[in-house]
Amino acid sequence: MTTLSAVEVAERIAARPDGWVDLRGVEIEDVDFGHAHSATRLERFDFRGATLTRCTFTNASLRDVKFQEARLIDCDLRYTEFERTSFKRASLTGCDLYRSRLGANTIFESSDISACSLHLAVFDGVALPRSAVEEGQRRGLLQEREDDFAAFHADLIARGRGDDPTRTRLHLSRRHREAADIYRALSAHWASNGSTRDAGWAYYHARRLETLAVRPDHLWRRRRIERDQSALTRPGLALGSWRWLLGTSAGLIAGFGESPMRVILTTLAVMLAFAGLFALTDVAGQAADPAWLKLTDAVLFSAQAMTASLDANLHRRWVMWAATLETTLGITLLGLLGFCLGNRLRSA
Repeated sequence: MTTLSAVEVAERIAARPDGWVDLRGVEIEDVDFGHAHSATRLERFDFRGATLTRCTFTNASLRDVKFQEARLIDCDLRYTEFERTSFKRASLTGCDLYRSRLGANTIFESSDISACSLHLAVFDGVALPRSAVEEGQRRGLLQEREDDFAAFHADLIARGRGDDPTRTRLHLSRRHREAADIYRALSAHWASNGSTRDAGWAYYHARRLETLAVRPDHLWRRRRIERDQSALTRPGLALGSWRWLLGTSAGLIAGFGESPMRVILTTLAVMLAFAGLFALTDVAGQAADPAWLKLTDAVLFSAQAMTASLDANLHRRWVMWAATLETTLGITLLGLLGFCLGNRLRSA
């Protein structure tokens, strides 16, 4: 593979045979294609099969650019606008796409961007499959992996492109919220394109990370760091812990509205728990009945109570309260099951 210096790259840009800048299959390091304070237009560049390391495209506007099967390593793509740009089968590692705009006819088919930061990137007509995030070098987003995210910030600082080093701990404490925001943006993008299954997948991960962000230990750590740097944000510890409790319950019971099977399993667990209570207290069955018959009668009694079809005369007050509670839970879970099934059918 031929290695080109910045001077040689400039010569090829000036030459432009057939109107294209031919940079196919070359290796380029530390070349600045953008400008930190003004827009630079890059049109009809061919980087197919090239390896770009620590190259800068900040504020550049890329149009009709080919990155098929290219490797981009630690490249600065902040505030970059892409249009009619192909990253098909490309691999992007350690790249920063902060506030970049992935515009119309930008293609990431069979590419890998799992080791890049997409914080506040705008998905505006880009063809970005879920596999580019889910099935890359690492599963999920960069912000989900604390060690990788810390190394990413350390690399930015070493190259003089990062935030104040004293704020690295603050960025790490907010990484779950950053990842959730990215998943929210991806969910909206895929939903607008009719990819409802992918949108539901991104929504699930957004809710999961939002819940993780307000877990009491994570929240306490973030609030302590924010207080040290005079950058307090909401929610506080009490409200955040309440949101964590609700979010955890929603995740376990229904997969945040995306898992009908979890609702069914929760319903069975509730029914069997009440059946165990009724069996232990001899609410169902006769005293002379064998244990297996008492257990089946207790399950039947619990199922009837859950479905509001109980025809037995209840005389003990606590049994009436228990049956009422189980009926309420059954109705709630049935409604939740319908909601989850609706989401799943819509995504089918």
